[in-house]
Amino acid sequence: MFSFLMKRKEGQSNRIHSYLIVKLFADDVKLYIRVINSVDYDRIQAALSALYAWAEDWQLSISISKCCVLHVGKGSVTTSTTTPAHHFFINGSPLPVVNSCRDDLQ
Repeated sequence: MFSFLMKRKEGQSNRIHSYLIVKLFADDVKLYIRVINSVDYDRIQAALSALYAWAEDWQLSISISKCCVLHVGKGSVTTSTTTPAHHFFINGSPLPVVNSCRDDLQ
């Protein structure tokens, strides 16, 4: 596990705070956060927005159709029949909540 500093163009800084874990492998990115209260939902949304802005700055595209939200742990929302406590978006597109996820989604 590691966190990193995303470098933005023209000297902009976009630090991913210590409460957020970011994993990178090839062209995949995973964001993790331990949700303790509603502020953490805002933090993960801010990180998603920062990731999108970073990708735009570097003229990279995010395949939103390959993105999802997976809740893990006690009290987690894991079924599509349950309304999640918070909805997440990338560039205005809602991310689906799933009960399982594979790294090789096509």
